[in-house]
Amino acid sequence: MTTQRDAHIQTIRAIREDLLAALDGMDYCLDWKPEADSWSAREVVYHLVDTPMGGLHTIIGGILDGSIVEFDVTPDYTNVTLERLGYDIDRVRGDLTAVLDGLEKAVGDVDDAALDGRRALAHLTARGEDQERTPEMLLTGLFARHWREHLGQLRELREILGM
Repeated sequence: MTTQRDAHIQTIRAIREDLLAALDGMDYCLDWKPEADSWSAREVVYHLVDTPMGGLHTIIGGILDGSIVEFDVTPDYTNVTLERLGYDIDRVRGDLTAVLDGLEKAVGDVDDAALDGRRALAHLTARGEDQERTPEMLLTGLFARHWREHLGQLRELREILGM
């Protein structure tokens, strides 16, 4: 029988593979945008790496170990800094992989009861409201759904670039 934890680990691994494949060959165009209001590949990656700030792996791990009882979720920030603008593709991939490795580690040793039962208060800054979130909710929504949506953006960039 596949547990929620097992399913999440499979999802993390699949998303890792898909994201790294989407970034393959994009070293020369990490900052290219098809339109001024579009996001570049670098912006997509760092949005994922730092939403919520510090990374989803940190939030989920903290909820599971009890060290995080509340956190902010601020949407639509690219989280690209001047320092990050200087990173090459290997560093960008490494930062992305660190979050995915951290997610896999955070859920690697927990049972489904912990994924469903532990909670933290999420401050949804764009909505001006607070809602409780479990690691299960975060893995299903803020990770799997959200990351796949942005994976679609990267694939779209590749298509526009003729890759």
